[in-house]
Amino acid sequence: MKPAPRVVALLLLPLLHLLISEASANIFSDGNDAGVTFNQHRRNYARESLTKLKYGSADTFNFGRFQSPDAVDEAMSDCRSSKSFKHHSSRDGKEGYYCSTRLGGDWVLAESKQVAKNCIPAEVLAAYLDGSNQKKWNEDKVLDINVSRTGQGLYNQAMVLKPQRVLTGKTTVMRYTQKICVDKIGNSNYNAFVELDTKSKSNTKLRPFHILKVNVGLEQVGNDVHIYAAGIMKVNRKIVPNLVIFDASGLAGAMAGKGTLWLSKHFQDRSSKIQKNTI
Repeated sequence: MKPAPRVVALLLLPLLHLLISEASANIFSDGNDAGVTFNQHRRNYARESLTKLKYGSADTFNFGRFQSPDAVDEAMSDCRSSKSFKHHSSRDGKEGYYCSTRLGGDWVLAESKQVAKNCIPAEVLAAYLDGSNQKKWNEDKVLDINVSRTGQGLYNQAMVLKPQRVLTGKTTVMRYTQKICVDKIGNSNYNAFVELDTKSKSNTKLRPFHILKVNVGLEQVGNDVHIYAAGIMKVNRKIVPNLVIFDASGLAGAMAGKGTLWLSKHFQDRSSKIQKNTI
């Protein structure tokens, strides 16, 4: 029997799910081709530095707004070293770097870094909310994803997970809703803040986490988009047990960090198709 942490591999999967696919872009579109909307805009990243995340104080950490990926990365540095990131490459093409850090109690920090080639941040956002992509890369976990726009740059994302095997047997279908706020920085960069909507009536008591707060940075670097996601979560011990000899929360964070690393392969495949069509 495989351990419970597998179910949490999906935790970071929806962290960047901020726009719908091109087929449904009319739901979010304000007249631009990518369908990108944002809540607030600044010309430059925030100058003020973040208060660093501390072990044992995850519940009080605040990501702020308009922070650069480097600033968020630096804010995590008291809890882990930059050398803590591990390279991940799987048979299905997922590739990038991930890191999992226990923060004390039931809290875990899960991070991932990857590069989407030959694209812009708006296209990355759209790809994340393409339902066909989600089912293609996570068909063993995702049952349904429904995104609705609630305001300018504000979204609700309803997640439905398939039953997953845990140490005590198997879960039922798990449901939870996330609130997403998208900000734009400069001409093309985006930050997204994602948090669990604890007041949603559709949430099931049995879900991977009790609290979730995530910052996702999409930054244009040359022709590519650098993606850095940092998620702080309070795991549900009914799904991610803390055994006497083994705390599964660390492994859960590692699996969560790997959950979004399909983007690099997605845009690699897209780039290859474009090159073939131009030959």
